[in-house]
Amino acid sequence: MRHRETEVKIRIADVARMRKRLRELGFRPVHRRSLEDNVLYDTADRALRRVRSILRVRRYASRWLLTYKGTPDPDETYKSRVELEMEIEDPRIFELIFSRIGLRPVFRYQKYRVLYAKPARANPREQAGEISLDETPVGNFLELEGARSWIDAVARQLGFSHADYITDSYGALHLEACRMRGVPAGDMVFPRLRNLRARVGSKPR
Repeated sequence: MRHRETEVKIRIADVARMRKRLRELGFRPVHRRSLEDNVLYDTADRALRRVRSILRVRRYASRWLLTYKGTPDPDETYKSRVELEMEIEDPRIFELIFSRIGLRPVFRYQKYRVLYAKPARANPREQAGEISLDETPVGNFLELEGARSWIDAVARQLGFSHADYITDSYGALHLEACRMRGVPAGDMVFPRLRNLRARVGSKPR
């Protein structure tokens, strides 16, 4: 179980080109491209949102994950915070528990994700880190997660610098995209997948 994450997002224009570049650098897919469906929970007065914390139930392919993320550290370059995560078998139980203690679903967001990492045998002395290639309704992004020095080194190899780093959440990016388009900000979902599951507790098939 991980207890802290440090990450940045980087917006990208060409997904196919980025996949090729990651392969050239020795990164390999840990998991095939799969839909990721997320639901955030909060109190009626948005107590978690006020302190920039989240409680999330995630479906990624056939897996369900429960995640808590604490308030990010004050850092303009990287997003670093406590992260507690566990795999769960039946999300319906957590939905019932959340309801009983006053938590309710407040935001749903989707993306297609491929998780990349370097094989451990490639260079045992390299710092471990993961790259997620995300295709979302508001654009395509890389998420680099690892030590700050690892993030910087990999970003440079990919042709990026601190100026390209984004620490906003996908929720914040969605709100900004809706504001720019002058449309109401609802959930961040692909239109054709909006009714994929009516509630977080539906079992994967």
